[in-house]
Amino acid sequence: MQAPIYQDLADTIEDMIRSGVYGAGERMPSIRALSRERGVSISTSVRTYHELERRGVVQALPRSGYFAVGQHESTGLPAMARFSEQPLQASSGSGVLKILEAAHDTSVVDFATARPAIDVLPDRELLRASRQVWKIERRRLMRPAYPPGIEELRIQVARRLAKVNCLVSPDELIITQGCQAAMALALRILTEPGDVVAVEAPTHYGILELVEHLGLKALPIPTDPAYGISMNALELACQQWSLKAFIVVPNFSNPLGYCMYDVCKQRIVDVARRYDVAVIEDDVFGELRENRQRPSPIKRWDEEGLVYYCGSTSKMFGSGSQVGWLTVPREVMQKAREIQYAHTVTVDMYAQLATTELLTNSNIDRFLNHASVEYNRRTTALACRVADSFPAGTRISRPRGGYLLWVELAEGTDTSEVFGEALKQGISFAPGALFSVDHQFSNCLRLNASEFNTRKSEKALIRLGKLFD
Repeated sequence: MQAPIYQDLADTIEDMIRSGVYGAGERMPSIRALSRERGVSISTSVRTYHELERRGVVQALPRSGYFAVGQHESTGLPAMARFSEQPLQASSGSGVLKILEAAHDTSVVDFATARPAIDVLPDRELLRASRQVWKIERRRLMRPAYPPGIEELRIQVARRLAKVNCLVSPDELIITQGCQAAMALALRILTEPGDVVAVEAPTHYGILELVEHLGLKALPIPTDPAYGISMNALELACQQWSLKAFIVVPNFSNPLGYCMYDVCKQRIVDVARRYDVAVIEDDVFGELRENRQRPSPIKRWDEEGLVYYCGSTSKMFGSGSQVGWLTVPREVMQKAREIQYAHTVTVDMYAQLATTELLTNSNIDRFLNHASVEYNRRTTALACRVADSFPAGTRISRPRGGYLLWVELAEGTDTSEVFGEALKQGISFAPGALFSVDHQFSNCLRLNASEFNTRKSEKALIRLGKLFD
């Protein structure tokens, strides 16, 4: 279905602002001027600016017109990690548990956990799907859903992937209890304790916890906050070490938010083929796209079964929706099912049926377009507030999708030390050291922007900035 004219025009103007054609604070063409320049009606011009306002890209000033909103370029991007010469043992300590404990405290403003916003979730669709499952599939709910999971859900996942030219068979999919469980299953299939896997630097602390608990060693690969993992460093690592896999988050990475270019995704597959290394792809944020364009996963270019693709509904339908999936080669499926059964026995039947109903009979793409626009607006607003409230010299990532922000403070700052004081003031964030296997990023932090839409969250962010002065 073709997008409305005003949305296409809004996309074009947003690209112009982001690329610097219109600078921060610069006056935009008037409604009538835009109508003449683009050959559209006055009403289309009005709707275009309203859409750009929703995205946080322009701001309307009374009796003055519309102005481009700054995209915090002046702060500069966070620095790229240094190259590590050897694999290391991951150790998360108690930092992650402290974040999770704080997330249960309703008095704490939670910038730490990467969960979607309650007010953005598709409430009506979730309620309708739940009722429909209970009405139609009540008897089936009493049955277990043994691996690889119910067929109709695997078919729907395969169909969604096909929309981005990623062709997988439902027979190559196994349903899991979320994306983390999918990655754990992939690692159990591919590795033994003591093996070496490459990870991005920084990478999500959940990945490092998996590596630690499975007795593996992690080789951190420098990752650019704008373009992704360093391909040269990855090739060098393949030459120097016997890697079993490398784990990448190419679409709206956690925590950097970059989106890898297609040519780099193809090169990942090429490197994996030449060095006979598996790729574990975490695409949990892939649906929260930029400008309604859902990027293709690396799996799209995999013709030899080297890419183990992991996905989930948790960032779309809420963290309580623990349904994920993993692609595995057909010849490995039996082993995958045995390992899955040994660790989980079954994946919740109700969750699988409700997810199937959502993907089959709801306008999910319309919801995802709305959610993506809203998260983009909130992330931009958070970045601007960080630029205003944190110390001079602070560097901020520029996410292409999702709702996470990576912030780098001056050398010598220890965000883990500030974390305790922040909690006392009712504020939680994710210290940068949690995202490193080699003690880098201690002067960094990750912020969740999904719920940055209230006066309370804005005041909390300002207080947090003062703690770093």
